[in-house]
Amino acid sequence: MSSVETGKVDGRTERTAQTYRCILAVTRELILAGKIDPTAREIAAEAEITTRTLFRHFTDMESLHRSLIEDAEVRASAVMDEPFPVRTGSHWQDQMQTIIDRRVRVYESLFPLYISTIWSRYRASKADAQQRGGVKRRRKRLKEVLPGEISGDQVLFEAVDAVLGIEYWISLRRGQQLSVSKATRVLSVAIEKLTAPGWPVN
Repeated sequence: MSSVETGKVDGRTERTAQTYRCILAVTRELILAGKIDPTAREIAAEAEITTRTLFRHFTDMESLHRSLIEDAEVRASAVMDEPFPVRTGSHWQDQMQTIIDRRVRVYESLFPLYISTIWSRYRASKADAQQRGGVKRRRKRLKEVLPGEISGDQVLFEAVDAVLGIEYWISLRRGQQLSVSKATRVLSVAIEKLTAPGWPVN
């Protein structure tokens, strides 16, 4: 095959990949705009393609939804798998800020799914063990970072964990309609206040 022909194939492959990514991005945008379960026609119109083109990339809407979830989970996993900074001295607060920043990135990748009917259907079919595994990993990291007097206080630890949970993030972003930066600031301030010396929890 000539280099010209190869270039044509590569160009076509890249356009196909771009269209695929565009469909997923548009679906997320429609959900964030209030279309909690956008139709194929709505997605195609926003992506400026035909529904026929859409279904050349996805066999049906369930396939599109599955790809949307997988894409979000891959993004989330990539963030969670980033090397964690080594703790130096007593500066655990710096590590806590790293946890906050990473959770914001993870939660934002999952946010469109959580506010749509797509995620509720997916969660219903997902094994409880898988869901518990993610929670266990999240809490383990938190215990590794927090000093003993905080992680060892059950009430205080649960309060910190709740503030850093995705449910609270969703309430800030969707219920209170805060921007990402403002919602992130709320988390930082809440954790700062909860972990301040002398916080009355008993």
